[in-house]
Amino acid sequence: MSQDTKEEDKRSIKITDIPEIGILACFSGASNSGLLTGLAALNVLKEMGEDVVGICSLPSLSNQVERQIAITKRLKRLLVIDGCRNSCSKKIADKLGLEYDDYINLETSLGIKKVGPFTTLMYSEGELDTTIKAITQKIEALRKSIVEG
Repeated sequence: MSQDTKEEDKRSIKITDIPEIGILACFSGASNSGLLTGLAALNVLKEMGEDVVGICSLPSLSNQVERQIAITKRLKRLLVIDGCRNSCSKKIADKLGLEYDDYINLETSLGIKKVGPFTTLMYSEGELDTTIKAITQKIEALRKSIVEG
């Protein structure tokens, strides 16, 4: 199979090929805490695998793309993650009527301070590790709730 065919196969995911748990993360590259949500989510995705966890498209959801809303609603569990007190991800989920099973706010839940706009790279490895651990713990608890029914 050629590389082009493999890439094409990856892009033709059916709506039935969704993970058990979705992550709806801020992922804003405008601030340290927003970027941490995305970096940590990617690390968890790599560690746990795409069949277990997937990252939802916040821009698509905020623009009310119906296919993305439908996919997100079909997830068994949803974890919403915000980088700061603005809680943009949570507000978008609430506005769309998306039911989420757990929530992390880096500022209020983990004590990671948002430095401000244009502070993308102003985070420490310790903050990244803390965020990864918090997300991993939440995902593991959500997986357990799926098994227990």
